[in-house]
Order: sequence, then structure tokens, then C-alpha cells
Amino acid sequence: NQQPELQFAQRDKQYEQVGDPQTEQQPGYSGLRLIGQFLNLYLLCEHDEQLVVIDQHAAHERILYQQLRTAYEQRAVAVQNLLFPVTVELGPDYADILEQEAEAVAALGLTVEFFGDTTWVIKAVPALVGKVSPQEVLLDILDGLAARPGSSRSEAVPECIDNLLASMACKAAIKSGNRLHREEMLGLLRQMEQSEFFSHCPHGRPVLKSFSRLDVEKWFRRS
Repeated sequence: NQQPELQFAQRDKQYEQVGDPQTEQQPGYSGLRLIGQFLNLYLLCEHDEQLVVIDQHAAHERILYQQLRTAYEQRAVAVQNLLFPVTVELGPDYADILEQEAEAVAALGLTVEFFGDTTWVIKAVPALVGKVSPQEVLLDILDGLAARPGSSRSEAVPECIDNLLASMACKAAIKSGNRLHREEMLGLLRQMEQSEFFSHCPHGRPVLKSFSRLDVEKWFRRS
């Protein structure tokens, strides 16, 4: 039988409901109606007599990952120029990786320039992870590139780059425990609707769980 997670289709548009009822029905996230937030971890929604529980971090992480991967494949990662460039001290190993992998670092949206001695200056970062520490982003990228096998360089998105994109998305995503305003929750649902359908975050954690009306009635012995 088809899983409930794959059965979301459009319903009549209502107040604070995502989806366009005029479009053809297809698997996705259209038609979810927001109920609220639970434990500052999950969004509670309803859809066609289903209770849908969404992991806010996993959902946002997957959205950011898809955006980063698409941008990387198109060599069009949006960058955010830093108003105040950030300096970072790099040892010989890190400096060698940065020099050898300068093209890959730039393709990931980082602008880094040599300043002198062991000091480097970060002038721009990927826009989608603009709230993450620039030093942390750079060191994560260098660590990932250090493990890249030579044979992977011919791949459209080498595995190590894919892992880096997933890590960047995780660090930039809404955190578990973050209390969201209603508009922020609705914004996340709209982003889910506009994204390609997904059921798990890049690290394999499920994005949502749904419960049928029968499931809920069983809890209260109404079946």
C-alpha cells in the first residue's frame, strides 16, 4: 500500500493553507494546513483527515541542501560579501589544501585571500549559510576536500562535495528547539511545497510522520 507520506494532494484553498486547488493532484506537500508548533521541534499540520508531524530542522535542512546542490551543479552558488572580512589562521596542511583546491572552494561560494604568514582573509561566503561562522564554513570545506579521492574530480557532484553541501545545509537550517512565529512556520511549508518531493533529510532522517484518522481514533478507543 502507498504510504500516507506520499498521499498529499491539493485541497480547496483555505485560510493559512498551502496549495493551489486548481493544479493537478500529485505527491507533494500541497494542502497542508498548519495547526501549530510542538516542543519547538515539530510542526503539526492536518491534511485529508491525517495528522502530519514535520521535523522542522530536517525539512529545512533538505530544502537548503537541494538549493545548494542545484546552485553548485549550475556553478551559480550565490555569495554574500562580508561587510567586515574575517581573518583565519591556517597551518601548512590547511594552507596547502586551500591553494590546491582554490577552484573548488570558489565554486562552493567562498572568497578567501592570502594576507601574510599564516593569515588568510575570508571576504565572502555562500549566501544560504551566511549566518554560520565563516571560519567554521571554511574549515569544514577544507576538511572535506582533504579526503577527496582524485578519481572523484570528474563527477558532476563528487561525494565529498555532496557531503559538504549536506553539512552546510545542516548548520544553516532552523534548529531543533527554535520557537517559530506562525509566519515562519507557514514560510517553511511554502518552501516545502515549492521544492521537489523528499521524505528524508540528506543525513537520512525522516522529515515527517503522518497519522490517519483511524490511528488517532484508536488512541482514544473510538474505532
